[in-house]
Amino acid sequence: MKAELSSKISSYIFYILMAVTAFVLVMFYCVGYDNMSSVTGGAFVTDPEYTDLLMYWIYVLMVVGIVLVVVFGFAQFVASIKTDPKGAVKSIGSIAAMVALFVAAYAVSSDAPILINNTLFEDKGTLVLADVCIYVQYVLFSVCLVAAILSLLGVFKGFNKIKA
Repeated sequence: MKAELSSKISSYIFYILMAVTAFVLVMFYCVGYDNMSSVTGGAFVTDPEYTDLLMYWIYVLMVVGIVLVVVFGFAQFVASIKTDPKGAVKSIGSIAAMVALFVAAYAVSSDAPILINNTLFEDKGTLVLADVCIYVQYVLFSVCLVAAILSLLGVFKGFNKIKA
C-alpha cells in the first residue's frame, strides 16, 4: 500500500513537471522574438521573449535533480551500510568515477577566447564550464551508446536476475 501511494505521488509530480515544462516551451517558441539583447561589443541580437523563463526553469530542474540524486544516494548508502557493506562500497565507486570524469574533463578543457557574432568572448569561467559540460556529455553519450549495443547483443542477460 505504501509503495502504491509513493508511486502515485511520483507520477503526479512527474505530470506536473511535464506540464510546466510544456508551458515554458510553448511560451519560449510561440510568443515572439521582440526581445532585444545587448551582447559584448554593443551589438544587439533578437532572442525569444521568454528566454529567461526557459533558462531559469532549466536551472531549477537541474538543481532539484542534483539535490535529489545526492540526498537519496546518501540515504541509500547509509541504509545499505547496515545490510550490505560490500554493496555500499561499490556505490562509492560509481560516485568516484563521476568525480574522476569531471576532473578529467576540467583538465582537458580550454579557456581560449572564441569569436561569437564578431565579438571576442573572453570569460574564462564560462568557457571552461562549457567545455566541461560538452566533454562530459560526449563521454556519457558514448557510454550509453555502447551499453545499448551490448544490451542488444545480449551481453547483460545474466546481470538482471531478481533474487527471491
